[in-house]
Amino acid sequence: MPSSTSSSEPRKVPGGNWRATWIAAAVLAVAMTWALEAVTRAHGQRPNVVDDPMWWSVFRHTVDDDRSTVAFLGASRMALGYSADAFAAAAPGLHGVQLAIDGVPPLGVLEDLANDERFHGVAVVDIIEWDVGLVDDLDTVRPYVTRSHAMWRAPGALVNRALATVAQARLAVLATGSHRLITSLLGNRRWPVPAWVAADRDRISRADYSLAEPAALKAKADNRRAGIPAPLAADAWLAAALRDYEPLVQRIRAHGGDVVIVHMPISGQFAEIFDRNYPRARYWDAYAARSAGHVIHFRDVPAMANLVCPDEMHLDQRDQAAFTRALVGAMRDQGVFRGREP
Repeated sequence: MPSSTSSSEPRKVPGGNWRATWIAAAVLAVAMTWALEAVTRAHGQRPNVVDDPMWWSVFRHTVDDDRSTVAFLGASRMALGYSADAFAAAAPGLHGVQLAIDGVPPLGVLEDLANDERFHGVAVVDIIEWDVGLVDDLDTVRPYVTRSHAMWRAPGALVNRALATVAQARLAVLATGSHRLITSLLGNRRWPVPAWVAADRDRISRADYSLAEPAALKAKADNRRAGIPAPLAADAWLAAALRDYEPLVQRIRAHGGDVVIVHMPISGQFAEIFDRNYPRARYWDAYAARSAGHVIHFRDVPAMANLVCPDEMHLDQRDQAAFTRALVGAMRDQGVFRGREP
């Protein structure tokens, strides 16, 4: 007698034209994605390529054994200040590479270049006074540097990352994210506010502060001013700068490279407080007088000094080209590119 809960008879697959069903499902999925993408872009969201150690490693491997390479190091300020297009136009004989990492000070990347005797290019390093002496921040860069030295050991992961960047560079809806989309629609009953920072496949980030809500922008600036750390005493700060950076500068110069230390623009109340905490003569200028590298302060370059940071610390995308052209001009004036340009 057959069981009431099971049957030994094989299940029958419904007949019909399954090819047509799959085609219809694919067309519906594409149509829904297109519609969602159109609405997402209409609300201001741009595609954004997610940065990670694997993708950074791809660009790190382009800076070896080439005197024409100019590598840009730093955190978010350099990431949002450097324009690849403006650099290519201002220095067509040179090869610019964006190696800045959001939220990661540049000391660890500079150390990696110093340890690499194949690096004969120029390292342009964004340093802000409060980063000096924070050697614990080397931990934040370690995943990037470690991955760059073992990148080819994970070819599958590299291929997956490259394919992911293709999709991320084309679809703004991926930058919104399903969790944020659902949370915003159900909670606030409105489309998510677009992120004002987006990056492309070349690791070039652009900040469109016209997309930022004024209240959110003000809150960020307020929090940043409140979070300015108590400065090291000037003598201790100088000792730390000379201890941490100068040996790396000298090693890079010893194997045919060069280093440019850059203080990028700051403005507003943040700049006022920062200048009080870190008087230029006792901090920045004291280090510049002792450094073996080239040193550029934004206030010494008129085209940089006139730039205004919307959040008091980062440049808007509309000022990236002007900053980059001014930086190239300042480096050329100091002879940084001599013998490197055709």
